[in-house]
Amino acid sequence: MSKVPGRLVRGVFAATVLVLIAGGCGEPRKGNEFRMVTESYTIRVAVDPAPPRALEQISWTVVVNDRETGRPVDAGEGRIFASNRDGKNIGNGFAPTEQVGTYTTKLFYVTAGTWAMALEFRRDSTSVLERTQDWMQDVRSADEPGDFTLPSSAPIDSFVPDSAQRDSIRRDSVRRDSTISRPSEGAATPR
Repeated sequence: MSKVPGRLVRGVFAATVLVLIAGGCGEPRKGNEFRMVTESYTIRVAVDPAPPRALEQISWTVVVNDRETGRPVDAGEGRIFASNRDGKNIGNGFAPTEQVGTYTTKLFYVTAGTWAMALEFRRDSTSVLERTQDWMQDVRSADEPGDFTLPSSAPIDSFVPDSAQRDSIRRDSVRRDSTISRPSEGAATPR
């Protein structure tokens, strides 16, 4: 039976622990993010808000890295597009952001339901567009007309008028008898 030197075992153990720790220290994955791979790229896609709603501007963020080197692909070109069962088609091109390898775009879903989606990307105009695998995206229905929340406002007592506004408020709040309408004779008095 051969004995393995203690240093070697401790070294292998330490290296394994470091690899596991380094692997866990990457960028955290968001709940609204998913990953895809093409022949040349690894792509992370995030939607905001998640899940998307019909009749709203929906933001898509796409982060593209070279598949072999893992480096971000800057100054690339691409687009995202979608179709539903009713034959509605939408799509939009990517706009670069300040972060290297990150692109954004907005889509406007005209109806709720399930949409078939995909994206295409290329490093530059001399490269071939590479398409991701299609995915299905559920889009929720929009708010019904008239369903909305009222904007919040500050309480009245927090309003502090300046001197000109105070004078105007005092003049407007003074009642004059000529402007008060009186019920005509024989009319019922209001309750």
